[in-house]
Amino acid sequence: MTVRWPTGAPRRRPASVVVFAVLLFVPAPVARAGVPVLVLEGSGWGHGVGMAQDGAYWMGRAGTDTSGILRQFYPGTRPARTGGSVRVGVATIPSGEAVLGFPGGGQVRDDATGLKAPPLQVPPGGQVVVGYDGSRYRAELLPGDTSPGPVQELGVTRSTVSGPGTTSITAFPSTTPGPPPSSTIHALRAVPLRGATVVLGATGRRYRGMIEATGLPGAAGLRLVNELDVESYLRGMGEVRDPSWPPASLRAQAIAARTYALRAMATSGEICADERCQVYLGQQAEYPAMDEAVLRTAGQVLTFAGQLASTFYSANGGGVSASPEEGFGPTGVRSPTAFPYLRAARYPTGSANPWSVTIALSQVAARLRYPGALSSVTVARTGPSGRALSVALEGRAGGRTLTGIEFARALGLRSTLFAARLDTGDGASAPPPVALQVPPEETAMAPVVAIGAFQGNVASVGAGGDALSPAGPARQAASHGREPTWPEVLMAAALALCLALRRYGRAGRTGRRLRRAQHGLRQFKPLRFREHHRVNPGDRLSDEEIVGQIEVRRH
Repeated sequence: MTVRWPTGAPRRRPASVVVFAVLLFVPAPVARAGVPVLVLEGSGWGHGVGMAQDGAYWMGRAGTDTSGILRQFYPGTRPARTGGSVRVGVATIPSGEAVLGFPGGGQVRDDATGLKAPPLQVPPGGQVVVGYDGSRYRAELLPGDTSPGPVQELGVTRSTVSGPGTTSITAFPSTTPGPPPSSTIHALRAVPLRGATVVLGATGRRYRGMIEATGLPGAAGLRLVNELDVESYLRGMGEVRDPSWPPASLRAQAIAARTYALRAMATSGEICADERCQVYLGQQAEYPAMDEAVLRTAGQVLTFAGQLASTFYSANGGGVSASPEEGFGPTGVRSPTAFPYLRAARYPTGSANPWSVTIALSQVAARLRYPGALSSVTVARTGPSGRALSVALEGRAGGRTLTGIEFARALGLRSTLFAARLDTGDGASAPPPVALQVPPEETAMAPVVAIGAFQGNVASVGAGGDALSPAGPARQAASHGREPTWPEVLMAAALALCLALRRYGRAGRTGRRLRRAQHGLRQFKPLRFREHHRVNPGDRLSDEEIVGQIEVRRH
């Protein structure tokens, strides 16, 4: 049978033919389809020790009050009242310079020694550059913010103008013999007027309380620490940014966070601002529902044996909280996690947050630094909640055992509550490693997140709020969806090409039909329009003549 194209019709190849031709050049992922992979299926998000935020939420929805939620996750603790201030490491500036904004005005001062320099007064809306070059500090108003003023050296007093429209305070190490400069660093403190805030220009975040700028020993970097009252700190936290949470659940979160922060201050003296400690975002993260929860629980903490309790919490425990050993490793008698109120127990939840990760065995070996090809990965031992305590590896380099925590961190797993099996698949890579909450006693050792570069003036005082809109728990902000493989990308592109050609083909057919209709209309010679006939029947009518004929036919 011979197929011929219609005479006069354009020869258009079907879209499927073109796509088939494209796919001929796309190597089929046969080799990767047979790659040995490790399939990990689990539930939960975080270490699982102490309060599970999902459990607090669902218990609040079911009508459980604040004390009932806390009894579920911290049994044996007692309520008490206390307060104080907290110090939060909010940024490290490797360049050694940062711009601080003062929406309501304030001052920058050096309170390090008895020879205090006169404070640098900052008017409302003013901006100050604070810096450290490895040997001295400086605080300088940006041009146009105020009039020239004094410059103070420690041990020498003089007045000078450092530049048009600028004022600076420079603190030098004393000229008298003493310790090396790295041990005589004096911090600058940015203090807003009462009730106002300080804005960090590099991030646009606003902070209540004071910002302390401290030079890094032996380097030109700058470290910024926010010191403020614990109640203001709780209002600016980003752990739960969802105003729809039940009030009892928000109050339980406030009490647990207050207790954790004050214990961290009592044992470490400082706390970090991310999920390794507690997520803290600053004043722009405040919202009325959380403000109310903080106000209603002001000063309330949990204690055990006369001391502040270690109130760990995580985003989701998968329906069962973890023991300290499951969440943090083996615990000794004096370990900061060895407390009887931290135990494995089931709790009510509406979602155990199931997850699944598929990783090529070669990727597993690389992440775990196993020197050879792996042939087997199994959960060797589990804890009371079912979480992996140890994982056994087998392969060409022999057997090896590591803790469930090491395994989960290396592979970027959401939790240690998982089961493992071998399969074949496309060999997807492992998610990035994750960080878990640390004991309050270790918060000062968590490095402060570095800001890559000095970003100039505060473009918009209080900017950056778009990333701080109310949402779910901050500890559940990431996902482990895998990236598409390159054959999948090419297949998707081929499919898109197929659809585009098909649409183009339809458009082409429509155009040909219109042209044929127009051609037939031009050959139409109604009796009432004989005066328009040409001497030569092959002559074509003009568009105006065609429209005229159409109008006559309508009448």
